[in-house]
Amino acid sequence: MRLIKLLSVLIAVVSVSCASEDEKMVKYLTGNWETVYLKFELPTYQNRDTLVVYDIDFANPDDPRAQQRGKSFTTYNSDGTFKSWAEKNNLPFGRRTEGKWRATKDSLFWDFEQRSGKVLTVSFGLKQIENGYAITGLQDVDNDGKKDDTVYLETVRLPDTLE
Repeated sequence: MRLIKLLSVLIAVVSVSCASEDEKMVKYLTGNWETVYLKFELPTYQNRDTLVVYDIDFANPDDPRAQQRGKSFTTYNSDGTFKSWAEKNNLPFGRRTEGKWRATKDSLFWDFEQRSGKVLTVSFGLKQIENGYAITGLQDVDNDGKKDDTVYLETVRLPDTLE
C-alpha cells in the first residue's frame, strides 16, 4: 500500500514538473519588464542605399536618444493580455499599446489594434538573457514599405507591483 502511495506522489510530481518549453517561456515572460537597450538597423533608409543604425542605451542616463524617448515598459499578464507604454519624468508619454500576446520557446507574438482599427500581428525572435529577455524582428521602421529593418531589444524584469 505504501508503495502505491509513493508511486502516486512521484507520478504527480513528475507530471507537474514536465512543462513544455513553450509553457516555461510563457511563465517566464509573465510579469513586468523595462526596456534597457534598443537598436534599429535600417539598411535602405527611406528607399536609399544608406545604412542607418540607432543604438539607444536606456541604462545610460547620458544617452540623448534615451532621454528623448523616455523609459519603456511592458507588462505581460497570465490571461494573454499585454500593455506597453513609455514614461518621461515618471509621467505617461506617447501612445499606450494594449493587446494579446503569446510565446513559444523562441518566438514572441503581439496582436493589437492600430489607430485605424486594423488588428496587427507582430512577431519577434525571442531569447532569454540574464535578468531579462531579448527580441529581434524585421519591421518597417522607416516607413518605406519594406519590412527590411531589424529591431533588437533587451529588457530587465521589474517587481510585480509596477503600476
